[in-house]
Amino acid sequence: MGKEQKVPEARHHIRNVGRLYKADRKIYSHPEALAEGSQEIQPRPQGVGESPLSKAYRNHKPHSTHVKRAAFTLAEVLITLGIIGVVAAMTIPTISHNIQEMVLNNQFKKFYSTFKQAFIGVQTMEGRPIKCFYWDENPYAGKCTNKCDTNEFNEAVNCRCEETGEAPPSDYMGLRSECTMLFNEVITNRLKVVKICKDHALEGGCLPEDIRGGDKIREELNPDGNYNPEGEFSDSKIKNVYPVVVLQDGAYIISYGTKSYASPIYAFDINGKKGPNKWGYDIYGVSFYGNSKNGITEFRNYVLAEKGGKYLEQRLEALGIK
Repeated sequence: MGKEQKVPEARHHIRNVGRLYKADRKIYSHPEALAEGSQEIQPRPQGVGESPLSKAYRNHKPHSTHVKRAAFTLAEVLITLGIIGVVAAMTIPTISHNIQEMVLNNQFKKFYSTFKQAFIGVQTMEGRPIKCFYWDENPYAGKCTNKCDTNEFNEAVNCRCEETGEAPPSDYMGLRSECTMLFNEVITNRLKVVKICKDHALEGGCLPEDIRGGDKIREELNPDGNYNPEGEFSDSKIKNVYPVVVLQDGAYIISYGTKSYASPIYAFDINGKKGPNKWGYDIYGVSFYGNSKNGITEFRNYVLAEKGGKYLEQRLEALGIK
């Protein structure tokens, strides 16, 4: 028998199965099939009295076109989002801190290199020692031991040589006669200066509004102390007395003292008003050290660092800068 004959024969077979199944159900549920005296049609137990063909038809299940797909419940979604939120809350502050630290380190490297080259460059250009430094080794050691009284702010006053009882020599701390020349040369020819505030630097727009002086920071670090509001790098002196030079990139330099720039002590902010405007983060104090033979030889810490910040030498060491 060929394929052409098999297909119609199979269809005929399926139709017969359907007829038998329907006839079987009709016969069983006809009123004549009721039990004697019964008022209801008795349900037939599944499979009882069925022909094999009828049973096969009943068990046939068409293929469904719908596919059951797995999905997350609302509770699972909320739990997952909660976990993501907790992890983010724990890691984002650390990532943010690390990014800020990296940015500040790069800014520090750039500014410090420019700052150092500017000052040392004058000495190199002159071909001689520049007299603007503290002694790296005091030549008066053993000849004059400085002995001082202290005032109410624990600052040294009325200093004298312990050996003689006389005031120490004018160069006891170092040589400063060329500090004014040095700074003028630097800001005139070696740095790109856009603004100079001779005094009242905050009012003149040379300083950020949130900068704080040493007395305010020391008070925060030790509330029980007594700090001079008119002392070195105090809030009042920085904002109203010390001259400030602003550079083209926004960084600025504070010169300790008065308009004459007659001191080997400075402070600088590596990124200007951008922030965080905190000592030991983007603001550092620096003092020059050296000797009569070589002039300025090194830069050291000066002033202070706020909580969590680093002194100049600590920052240099952390970055591997000599």
